[in-house]
Amino acid sequence: MKNRLLIIIIGVLLFSGHTLQAQKGYDFPDSVKYKKNVIRWNLTPFLLWDSKNINIGYERVLRPYRSFSVNAGYFVLPSLVSGIYDSLNIQRTGNKWGITVSGDYRFYFKKRNKKMAPDGLYWGIYGSYHYYEFENTINVINSSVVQGDLTLGASLNMMSAGVELGYQFIIKERLSIDLVFIGPSLTAYTKKFTLSGTLDVDEENEYIQALYDILSGAFPGLDNLVQTGKLSTNSANLSMGLGMRYLIQIGYRF
Repeated sequence: MKNRLLIIIIGVLLFSGHTLQAQKGYDFPDSVKYKKNVIRWNLTPFLLWDSKNINIGYERVLRPYRSFSVNAGYFVLPSLVSGIYDSLNIQRTGNKWGITVSGDYRFYFKKRNKKMAPDGLYWGIYGSYHYYEFENTINVINSSVVQGDLTLGASLNMMSAGVELGYQFIIKERLSIDLVFIGPSLTAYTKKFTLSGTLDVDEENEYIQALYDILSGAFPGLDNLVQTGKLSTNSANLSMGLGMRYLIQIGYRF
């Protein structure tokens, strides 16, 4: 996982350096005083999933109607719903953590917008990476096959690439409110589940599949991770699907 993250960060930095060179030769009304930078906070994961999600972004204007931005931060999803499901008593999720990294290249509509970037309607191309892992303790009850406690571990990787449509409001030259209305993407998912405890081999897949079915409805926006077919422990499952990006960000322009 660390190697994948390093590759992503290097790619973002190389992309940023290349696009920064492209801005040479394009003039702004006042190249000294024109505010080309926006630093902001992505509120979306904070509001949708968990208050621990802190995602910070930076946008740099390259040309009068073009810019690029990067985002990075801590990423966790809601805890697996605790309670009794059939013969399983699921305890509250523990040891959960995750990261997210994303970037986009924006094209602001010259004829539509009265002002230059970063103000107005835009479309863009983007890529994102999310990693999340967690662990749950499960007590097995009313079962003659499995006794004692089980430990469910899971890790999820999501890599997306797509296009987006958004609008950024610049208020009094400083305050930024950035909205991405829609951002369809092609997403690759890898997911790995492990279950440890006192299990018979024939029963292992049955419990993994039951737990996976519970997961499919526990997290908002995670339905795309559920595919038909059987699961097995200690192996990663790769699948492709469609994703969607939508953001609410507030920031400061300077």
